[in-house]
Amino acid sequence: MAGLGITGLALPSSAQAAAAPRIYSCAEWGARPPADPLVTLNHPANRILVHHIADANSTDYSQAHAFQVARDEQADHIDNNGWSDTGQHFTISRGGYDLEGRHGSLAALRSGNTMIRGAHCPGQNTTRSVLRTRAPT
Repeated sequence: MAGLGITGLALPSSAQAAAAPRIYSCAEWGARPPADPLVTLNHPANRILVHHIADANSTDYSQAHAFQVARDEQADHIDNNGWSDTGQHFTISRGGYDLEGRHGSLAALRSGNTMIRGAHCPGQNTTRSVLRTRAPT
């Protein structure tokens, strides 16, 4: 993860390339644009919070299903919660696919200098953290 810019989780430089997960961007999974402008915070993330999506489990572990769950979750967060975008920064699908949740989160994480303010975890959205969600897809 050090190769992605998270401090405190340093890996030897030879392990960085192998340890960096493939994270699918919002564009790759077909995210809608944010309903409102998102806030970029001028500090890096320094920890990861793990959260879950409260949906029924599925035995479909495919990438297509992971992308559909991400689109459904984003629609729920925008249309029902009134948030600007998906609340969490990243999602890990039940099939093991890592997806960017909130637009700009992947670029901010990789820069190591900024983060996008989340909406999913009250009290933690402006602190130096990255929120990851385990999706029961």
